[in-house]
Amino acid sequence: MGIGLIWSLQILRFIAALMVVYVHAAQTAVLATGSNGLLPHDFQVVGRAGVDIFFVISGVIIARTAPGLTWRSFAWRRFRRIVPLYLLTSIPYAIVAYKTGFGWRDAVATLLLWPATDQMTAPALPAAWTLCFEMLFYAAATVVLVDRRLLPGLLGIFGLAMIFRSAGPVPQFLGNPLIIEFGFGVVLAYVPRWRPAVWCLPVGAAAMIAAGFIGIAPQGGTMEFLAGDNGFQRVLVYGLPAAMIVFGTMQIDAKPSVWTVLGDASYMLYLIHTLPITLLLMVWTAFPVPPDLIIVIGTATSVLLAWRMYIRFELPLRKFLRRHDPHLKTGRQPSGLALRD
Repeated sequence: MGIGLIWSLQILRFIAALMVVYVHAAQTAVLATGSNGLLPHDFQVVGRAGVDIFFVISGVIIARTAPGLTWRSFAWRRFRRIVPLYLLTSIPYAIVAYKTGFGWRDAVATLLLWPATDQMTAPALPAAWTLCFEMLFYAAATVVLVDRRLLPGLLGIFGLAMIFRSAGPVPQFLGNPLIIEFGFGVVLAYVPRWRPAVWCLPVGAAAMIAAGFIGIAPQGGTMEFLAGDNGFQRVLVYGLPAAMIVFGTMQIDAKPSVWTVLGDASYMLYLIHTLPITLLLMVWTAFPVPPDLIIVIGTATSVLLAWRMYIRFELPLRKFLRRHDPHLKTGRQPSGLALRD
């Protein structure tokens, strides 16, 4: 994978995370003031599509980098990148959830990122529902690395689960149409670069924004997203434009900058942004300010906090975990590069 492509996707990761932060800050403004501010709800709802962009990017990166790794090394790298930071970030949310009722289903969903037991259950960390699908995709990629002949079987399981989604939480999760968005990324990973396709970026962005105004933006919350309610609608309305945006971005050669560093910090931003936004809601309730100011302050505070946590906490944690990288023990190096992993 070209280094310029890596940096361009890093920047897009930051934009995707910022979209999610923005929509949650806008929701806070509505709760505090009853108003969306200058921009209408039909525009603000596009922030949800940041998740879909993340899924497509994951498909691209894993398809480009996984073939250069053994299944053990791939699984370890994905685990060390996602799980430790996620679990540590989940602690305050789990404590709050425990005080209000934290059963075995919640523990399974939070600790294992497996939401499907006898009923669909979301992890304690609000944003972690997307990580359930990320880890499912990584698990599937690990199985393929063990033996590529297992790929048709995995696709068969996904297809059957999608057909029998009404049978219960497990097929709802395994057959969630959102998984198709990872597939978009896998396909894009093998499409040759074509510079004129950079126009896919603004066209995809325009399609996302238009969805809210013409009334086809997917509705629902965490549980609906996990269960795949209106899943095919989301894939069409947000997933396809997300694929266009990612493909357009893949035609751009970026260079290291503050934006690429923010892209590397996007995982931290995604994990912790609900904490400052929620705490600030108490401030806005006591000291009302205009909704647009709430959105700006909430978004900026989340980015600044994530930046500091990334520098002071995430990078040292990564360095510590990297010491146990199987490649360092065997001397083997991967043929591809992950996004600053």
